[in-house]
Amino acid sequence: MIKKHSSGLTLLELITVVAVIMILVAIAMPNIATFSSGYKLKAAAREVATDLQLTRLLAVKENKTFQVIFGSSSYQVIRLSDGIVAKSRSFGPEYPDISLTNAAPTITFDPRGLSNGSTVTVANTRGTKNVSVAPTGRVVIE
Repeated sequence: MIKKHSSGLTLLELITVVAVIMILVAIAMPNIATFSSGYKLKAAAREVATDLQLTRLLAVKENKTFQVIFGSSSYQVIRLSDGIVAKSRSFGPEYPDISLTNAAPTITFDPRGLSNGSTVTVANTRGTKNVSVAPTGRVVIE
């Protein structure tokens, strides 16, 4: 009599493969969380820098003075001539562990794009990033 060869997997082989995959995922999870925290810090710093550059461009475009007012995890871009809020940003929903600190409570851009110069520190459990604004209005992430 001829035996037929089965090309499938046995239940024992399938359980073994799933167990090995679960062990590998359990080992990799702390590294993924650390990577994610660092990525969120960089993303938040880029977002602050981008909005500071936007504020400078708005000041030049509209020939008005704009100010960025910082809170512990949020900020607002305000046109000083009439108090209109051009942009408001809170990091709470997307980046709950991000905090903002600024040497001065506000950064101001005049109609020529010049600034009072300051540094905003973006921090979380992974570390800190500094977003510096030079008196010339140049914005740099350090």
